[in-house]
Amino acid sequence: MSLVEGNAHQENMKTEKIFLRVAEYEKRQLVEEAARRGMTQSELIRSLIARFPEPSKKPS
Repeated sequence: MSLVEGNAHQENMKTEKIFLRVAEYEKRQLVEEAARRGMTQSELIRSLIARFPEPSKKPS
């Protein structure tokens, strides 16, 4: 999937909230890594999820 296709796919999706329970150490890792990459924590998490394989199709 090209970057343009990926962005189009993301724009068509509804936003959902996810609440994560992480240790203080993991939270610091997230905060520091996001800052290092110049992105928000949400953007960093979405970029990690984007590496996962495509989900299977929903049964009709």
